[in-house]
Amino acid sequence: SNNGVNPQAHSTGEEAAITGSLTAAPEFTNDGLFDDAATTNLAPALRGAHPAPGAADVAIEPFFFWRSITHRTRNFEFAFADTDTAGIPTTAVVTLRRTFIGTFNIVPRDSANPNLPDTERVIQKPLEDRWVRRFLMKRVPLMPGSRPFWRLAAASAIEVTSKNATSRITSVRVQSATKDTTLTDPAAFILLRRTLRFASNDTVTVTVTTPRTDDVVLLYHHDRRARLTNNGDGTYTGKFPAGVFSGWRHFGVNALSNGTLFDDAAAYDSKAWIFPYVLVGGPDSDYWP
Repeated sequence: SNNGVNPQAHSTGEEAAITGSLTAAPEFTNDGLFDDAATTNLAPALRGAHPAPGAADVAIEPFFFWRSITHRTRNFEFAFADTDTAGIPTTAVVTLRRTFIGTFNIVPRDSANPNLPDTERVIQKPLEDRWVRRFLMKRVPLMPGSRPFWRLAAASAIEVTSKNATSRITSVRVQSATKDTTLTDPAAFILLRRTLRFASNDTVTVTVTTPRTDDVVLLYHHDRRARLTNNGDGTYTGKFPAGVFSGWRHFGVNALSNGTLFDDAAAYDSKAWIFPYVLVGGPDSDYWP
């Protein structure tokens, strides 16, 4: 049944149990990509690039950048439904919200030697990113006849939005030798069995669409940080290797406003979508664990 339940009833114990289950699954609660302090080297892709038309005289040409996170918060929100005969909910929609506060750091190209960074100059912009992911949890037994406990049935992608962001992502097309799909709603639940699945050693092509033709759009995967090719029509394309070993993984795309990187007076402005996937031979079940 879909009967609701008093949010106060059983909430403390069930919330604690769900939080414990999710905390024990870091492959879902931490994407391992967005708040990483790894640098992104833009020099090869941006050499000779120019700021957007009309940009101020304070324009810069970035060589590389990184995020420094100095403060993190995390909280879970719960909505229960489907009570059993004992009045205990068997379904929960859980929203995990994380906040990252810090600085977005840019090292520009050395004007005297364009092949080198100007390491004497670091431009720092205040950063406040809000990370959101939804989980569909079911209270079911691990095997028939065993005691039920909270297990993950579906998860959304992750959406990360900077404070006062104007950057947007409209869609992400994902192509491999066996798959061609377009993703448009990062908040939609993805059942575990319907998670993106690639063959070992697959090459995955991603095409990101944004409302602007001058965004800087980046691809994040494992330790890879790369700029996607701007096709000049609001689409940005790149590739990544799916991997060799099975297990849950993520890849992400990040749209940054032109001014974020090319104008030292413009605010940090970012939108990111991060998606889960598995390799063939990896986990294939209705619930996790």
